[in-house]
Order: sequence, then C-alpha cells, then structure tokens
Amino acid sequence: MFETALRYLVDSDDGTETILVGGLLTLLGWLLIPAVLVAGYLQRVLARTNDGEPAPSFDDWADLFWDGLKAIGVVIAYVAVPIVLLTAVLASLVVVSVETTVEESVADPTTVAEPVTSVGPDPLSVLVVLGGLALAGLTSLVAWYALPAALARLAVEGRFGAAFEFGRLWPVLTSGAYATGWLVALVVLVVGGALVSGLASIPLLGWALLPFASFYLNVVAFALYGQGYRDATGTGRREPVEGDRQASV
Repeated sequence: MFETALRYLVDSDDGTETILVGGLLTLLGWLLIPAVLVAGYLQRVLARTNDGEPAPSFDDWADLFWDGLKAIGVVIAYVAVPIVLLTAVLASLVVVSVETTVEESVADPTTVAEPVTSVGPDPLSVLVVLGGLALAGLTSLVAWYALPAALARLAVEGRFGAAFEFGRLWPVLTSGAYATGWLVALVVLVVGGALVSGLASIPLLGWALLPFASFYLNVVAFALYGQGYRDATGTGRREPVEGDRQASV
C-alpha cells in the first residue's frame, strides 16, 4: 500500500509535469482559486485510486474547479461542529475566569478597605467546561478520521450528498482496511511533513522546493486514503444507488 502510493505520481506518464503544475498551484494557493484546483485534483486522485487507475493529469479545469469546491464544502461541513463546540468552550472559559475573582468594594470611604477576596470557580461551571473540551476533542478526532472517507465517497459517487450518507460510510469507517490506510497516511503526513518543513532551512532552494514537496506529500496521503476506501468497500467501481437499481430493472 505504502510503496504504491509513494510511486503513484512517479509511475504516471506525465508525473513530472503534474508535480510541476501542482507545486505551482500550491505556491499560489493564497490566491484561493489555485487552492480549489489542487483540492479538485486530490479528489481525482481518490477516484482514480479507487478504480485502480494511474494518477490523473491537470486537465478539464472547469470540472477540476467544481470538484474542488464540492470537496471544500464537505470539509467545512465536517469541521463545523468541532469549531462551534470549541468556540463555545472558549467563551465559557472567559466567563468562568471573569467570575473566579470578586473584589469587595467599600461603600463607606471612612472605613478601612477590606482585602480582595478570591472566590473559586463554580464546580458546575468547571465540569461543564471540561465536558465541553472533551466533547470538542472527541468530535474533532471523529471528523478527522471520517473526513477522508467522506471525500472518497464524494469522489467516487460524484454527488455532494454522498459525503453525508453515514449509513454507507459506517462500514468503511469500521473496517480494518480503511483504518490501516488512514493510519499509514497519518504517519506519512507527520513524518513527511517534518522532512518537508526541513526544506525551509535550506536558503532559496529549500523555499523553492517546499510547495512541490508539499503537493507530492498530499498526493501520497490521498492515494493511501483512496486505497483504504477501495479495500474497505471491496469494489473498484462506483457504488450502485437506488436510482441505478431502478434504471437497471
């Protein structure tokens, strides 16, 4: 699995050209449109890997852009819940921190001022905040694990709603094949990310190679996601949906 993903771009006919284009788009990602195009290309990687086909090329730019927009929409939807929870927890932390210290004011100026009294936080408030942090962390982990499978299903099916059909995603998420692909991709991103970051220490040349290495690393990770999804579903073709069954009768 790892070796196949690592050589995924190298073994393609126009791998060098694809790396150059992908690296340039990654470099210009701050302009947003190039970032959308890269997201669309990674969706093609998921679809091609699922079908056992070689790495895609940068062509049909309109479709590439549309696929990238759909993928970004799925990402936003999946991370929305953890972000909302984390924001609520941070807001609660601010409220609790403000309420922990209460200063006693003296109404009569002729009396000696009383020392400041520190009042501990309400135990229930602390419990709520800790519970919120745990829930935010749990939902973040779940979203992180489920998101590649949702993107793979989007790439294979081509329908935005396919990424949210949790009944069909559940068998994938609970399979050893997908878990293995996800874990190997995690190692690749962590270790490879550290190596890629080391390029920044090389004057000029390192900064020039950084976007190209980052693009290559992301393709390897998505090829691993695609292989894990394919092995988990047990098929390299588009999954049938209800409309397809009715049409085939």
